[in-house]
Amino acid sequence: MKLVNIYLVVSGNSFSCANINNKMSEPENIVCLDKEDTDEEEDDDIPDVATCQKLVEEFAAVTGTDEACAQFYLQDRKWDLERSVNAFFEASSGGVKVLTDGEEPELVVTFDSKMVSSLKAGQVTEEAPNNFRFITWNIDGLDNLNLKKRTKAVAKVIESEKADIVLLQEVVPSTLSYLQDLLPQFVFIVGDTMEYFTATLLRRTTTHYDDHTIIPFANTSMGRNLLSVQAHIGDIKLHLLNTHLESTAEFSKQRREQLKIGFNRITSTPSGVSGIFAGDLNLRDKELRAEGLPAGIFDMWEACGQRQECKFTWDTARNTNKELSGSFKPRLRFDRVYLRPSDPPTLNAQHFGLVGIQRVTGTQSFPSDHWGILIHFKVPVKSSESSDASSSTSVPSTSTYAKRKLSS
Repeated sequence: MKLVNIYLVVSGNSFSCANINNKMSEPENIVCLDKEDTDEEEDDDIPDVATCQKLVEEFAAVTGTDEACAQFYLQDRKWDLERSVNAFFEASSGGVKVLTDGEEPELVVTFDSKMVSSLKAGQVTEEAPNNFRFITWNIDGLDNLNLKKRTKAVAKVIESEKADIVLLQEVVPSTLSYLQDLLPQFVFIVGDTMEYFTATLLRRTTTHYDDHTIIPFANTSMGRNLLSVQAHIGDIKLHLLNTHLESTAEFSKQRREQLKIGFNRITSTPSGVSGIFAGDLNLRDKELRAEGLPAGIFDMWEACGQRQECKFTWDTARNTNKELSGSFKPRLRFDRVYLRPSDPPTLNAQHFGLVGIQRVTGTQSFPSDHWGILIHFKVPVKSSESSDASSSTSVPSTSTYAKRKLSS
């Protein structure tokens, strides 16, 4: 297994998993506890070798580390899996940051100790799912009215729909922090941390992070950019483009230029990778007609049957979060999802629907002034022979790095 640069702080001393690996014995020679530090009564509580190995594998699967690192934590905590995972993940919420002060940039992911609940729920598995759920949603963090209640409602929708990949727009620092507290089962990759920004969420137990880049829009007056994330679900490689294009009719020219950048990025995705370009595009149909939809790109609303009840995502006739003067109630398809299939195709959209259409309990507000988009994707199931063959090939590993301050 390829080691990642995970930095640990234990009683003020820093170790890397690579250093730990050099100091630890091989997994098959597990020594459950340092006998010099224990007495015979404590030895009676040490699991057998087979149980120790199982605990090591579970710890490594949840934390994304290797078996030597797992052994290090478990031995110090008498092979208590929950305590060990808590120790690894324990710290304040923080999401994903990029450190550039070393020889190479390092991605730092902040975890929450509540991730342990996934173990008890039996959610951790190495078997890739044969379907996954995708949400894109402008969650309107700029409106302070009932913001915390609305953000909590967003988190409830994400979890109740069992989403694996979530693209959010109009996230603000306070809602980011709150969502990280509410959704520790997701890795957060953010497009910025100032004012308002995009965030891409990947469910830890199904969708694995590989890399990301942020592409600034040179023509923006509103701090907009394109958040590009590479990930994989089993053998399915994904290129996820999350964006919030320039707003209002006055900025149509800039929006069309930004749209073109997004289309160019998604069409240049390698042929073996499925590309998804989505978000609050603020798009008017006439703007798309002017630019044209590139060959090989599919609008998921159209591909899933063009149901009229799911067409408009900014619908002031139904959504009352934004009170507009006058009798005219705009209904627009601002939020869109475009798919550039891989070759051969590996994704099949089965369902296109809207989320966030119920008012938040105890308020007159909806979770956002936008409806969210929910898509169910089906992943083809390989035969056992092809699965065996694929297991010998190199599948991208989760290359996130974690830097945690551990409780002593």
